[in-house]
Amino acid sequence: MNPERREFLNLLSAPGRLTATETAWKLGFEPDHIPILVGAGLLRPLGHPPAGAVKFFMTAEIEQKKADFKWMSRACEVIRLKWREKNERAAKRRLNASTR
Repeated sequence: MNPERREFLNLLSAPGRLTATETAWKLGFEPDHIPILVGAGLLRPLGHPPAGAVKFFMTAEIEQKKADFKWMSRACEVIRLKWREKNERAAKRRLNASTR
């Protein structure tokens, strides 16, 4: 485990807002999963950040989601489906490239 991640997860009191990376650590996901969850409407950043801006998430809301079995199941399914779709597109591109 990344030492920075270990140190963050061992804090006695987390800050009020978390970055996308810290949010991923708290939830047990990878940082690149956070934009997928935001896009699916399963996570909401604080305020109204423009595309490409740093997004922050409310710690209390993340803690609730972490303990919610239904939410966690949906989040895992959304990520699984996203990767399946991405892999299918890549396989289709490889197939099209090999038939040329």
